[in-house]
Amino acid sequence: MDDPKTTQGMAPERRQQFEDDIAKVRVKTGGAAGEPRMIALGIVLMVVGAAVALVAYIVSTSQADPRDVSSMIILAVFGLTLAVAGMAVFLRYSIGRFLRFWLLRLIYEQQERAA
Repeated sequence: MDDPKTTQGMAPERRQQFEDDIAKVRVKTGGAAGEPRMIALGIVLMVVGAAVALVAYIVSTSQADPRDVSSMIILAVFGLTLAVAGMAVFLRYSIGRFLRFWLLRLIYEQQERAA
């Protein structure tokens, strides 16, 4: 059932050959250079958004005027929006990196089978 052509079960010399071939390809992608920064930005947005929503909730519990509570609800929704946007940015760039490597591996294995 296991496919012997996965990187997990690769022999060390085959894995080294794969890594050498990938290094020779030298794929030029302008978007891949800023990927770590975008992943970090996504994490920061998630944390800041959750913190803003939590602070808005805590502040709203001490408010008596419904107008103040309404403004805190707006702030909490803004914080949740930041958190969701951060999650989207994080998922887009982290999954994009994984899929790029997976595609390179798939192309490499297909070339190896054809040869």
